Amino acid sequence: MEDKGYWIWLNKIDGFGAQRIKKLLDYFGDAEGIWKADKELLVDVSGIGHSLSQRIIDSKKNFDFKAELKRLHEFEIKVVTLSDKCYPKLLKEIYDPPPILYYKGSIAEINKPCIAVVGSRKCTHYGRKIATKLSQRLAEKGLNVVSGLAYGIDTAAHQGALKSGLTYAILGSGIDVIYPKENEGLAQKIMKQGAVISSYPLTTKPEGKNFPARNRIISGLCLGTIVVEATKKSGSLITANLALNQGREVFAIPGDITKKQSVGTNQLIQVGAKLVQDLDDVLDELQLSNVNNNDIKSNSEDKFDTEIFESLSQYQQKIYRLLTVNSQQFEHLLSAVELNSAQLNSILLELEVKGLVKQLPGRKFKLRGDVKL
Repeated sequence: MEDKGYWIWLNKIDGFGAQRIKKLLDYFGDAEGIWKADKELLVDVSGIGHSLSQRIIDSKKNFDFKAELKRLHEFEIKVVTLSDKCYPKLLKEIYDPPPILYYKGSIAEINKPCIAVVGSRKCTHYGRKIATKLSQRLAEKGLNVVSGLAYGIDTAAHQGALKSGLTYAILGSGIDVIYPKENEGLAQKIMKQGAVISSYPLTTKPEGKNFPARNRIISGLCLGTIVVEATKKSGSLITANLALNQGREVFAIPGDITKKQSVGTNQLIQVGAKLVQDLDDVLDELQLSNVNNNDIKSNSEDKFDTEIFESLSQYQQKIYRLLTVNSQQFEHLLSAVELNSAQLNSILLELEVKGLVKQLPGRKFKLRGDVKL
């Protein structure tokens, strides 16, 4: 656990978000490397500068490794970092993966297909019923249900999943600060059939600014996000937009046009979210129709054929490496390579002609699920 201490320290530096931390990690390799770096080296990292470098140096003075690790042990909290093989594979693919996750429970099954079920805190009876039943059926199929432990739809989603399978609750607070407090009992049940997870240091309070960042983890863990109910300015719409930006699928349950809780979901459908009337609408879109509890493999599992890969050009190999069996938007791929739009289009077309890549509506691309590379 001692090496985890460096990651806990890194995650606690005030003003350092996931993107800045990623820059540091890309430069120094791991959290321990950042700890050992002097100010001169830290300044060399693009976007860090003298002020932030000094903040890193100063943060070491009051950090107590033993106290931090002792607190984790007392609360039976485990941590997983970006350098660990057990870090969630899909989450690692997003633009700004959290450097460290604190969790209680088990994440042994987290690389099996996950679906987010989110929605309004002030949900209707209809919404609560749909979220409960839908989550129960998803779990029966062997899928992990992910939500945010909030009142309303999130609570119903966790409760439904617990009836037949696994669920993961993602917090916008420290893992030792369950919010809302009324859901502490539910959190305890989730820890026995999944895990409660947070990217925030222990004792972090559930402040409003934390939840958009929390939402990117919910969508980032999942192949798709289902919005059950959402008002016009609902946080669930933020999760849906994050899912789209991450190249994941978005689904919406149609609602009563006279209810404010249906405004957001109906608008999502208007702009292209998949309308869900039945569980098969989700399973078919994600090509999960044949899954069951005993035979699910991670959708990001590498299946690699060296001979075919080596027959590709250098740029084809690079683009192929970026793609997964989960669809990604063209703009997301473009931002990850040093190519212009025309060049990337050409390479994707070449890979498609070779039968390695499939193009989906909305300029999305994915690996062919039936091609074992």
